Amino acid sequence: MQVASGANACENAGVIDWDDVRFFLAIHRHSTLAGAATALGLDATTVGRRLARLEQTVDARLFDRTARGYIATAAGTRILPRAEKIERELLAAMRDVEGEDQRLAGHVRLTATEMLSTRFIAPHLHAFHRQYPDIRLELACTNREVDLGRREADVALRLARPHQDDLVVKRLFVIDLALYATREYLDVMGTPSPGRPGGFAGHRFVGFADTRAFRRENEWIDEHTVGADVVLRSDSVSSIMSAAIACVGIALLPCKVADEERQLIRVQVPIGGDTPFVGPEPRVVWQAVHRDLIGAARIRAVLDFLGRLLAASEPMVARVAANEP
Repeated sequence: MQVASGANACENAGVIDWDDVRFFLAIHRHSTLAGAATALGLDATTVGRRLARLEQTVDARLFDRTARGYIATAAGTRILPRAEKIERELLAAMRDVEGEDQRLAGHVRLTATEMLSTRFIAPHLHAFHRQYPDIRLELACTNREVDLGRREADVALRLARPHQDDLVVKRLFVIDLALYATREYLDVMGTPSPGRPGGFAGHRFVGFADTRAFRRENEWIDEHTVGADVVLRSDSVSSIMSAAIACVGIALLPCKVADEERQLIRVQVPIGGDTPFVGPEPRVVWQAVHRDLIGAARIRAVLDFLGRLLAASEPMVARVAANEP
């Protein structure tokens, strides 16, 4: 497969433009023109036109249009591994060059969960931009595990430890979780009795969306709040917290955030004796960056900023394992 870029590709029959390969991969990964367009930041019409141009260049249909979306044909399947190899090589070359960049300037894409983004990072970005006025930080809120190797992000904060060999991973801090409700809710509905049969009977609960990202918390909720009526689910922790403040029900929330909310109180009813009712196993927040980018000055600036910012978030980080890689 010969690959060219830009205008030169259009002047050479049978030579594939790298941009067209990029469109081909996006369609394969998202199965629809709309999904590929969203991933590429373009419109579906443009994606369809570029696919048609690529199919004309190789003189073969690369996708079957089905009810399940765009499915690679035999020709598309043969091209796929080579297209992915081209992508890996080009991205590696870009990272290699960018990793040597010692200017405190440029674009950095940071991804984190919505709660980390809104409660811990965004309120302090004014200080970051005062110190690094030429760094343009893009903050993406998502629970999805982005692919740093494909440059979906430069730095990621995740709730599960990544294990890819090409990533530099660091444990940042832990997030304790507990049950919270408003005083008004408890005055009306009464205090639940965790750990006792039917202890949550008649109570309303605000839960997490039924997705993989919240599986651990949902399993804990199902086990410990038998009898509660889940009246709302959301993939937004901030929305869950807002619902709890509005007396919709009891919610499982990060202690660092909920303890600072004056309208919420922690539900800590003794199970027996002096033993308090505790929340699920704390979440660990991991920082990941591609190994090729770790030396870039703008990346180091963001990492240092996150380290100082989140290390100051006591008492949530009191148990940070400083000797963790």
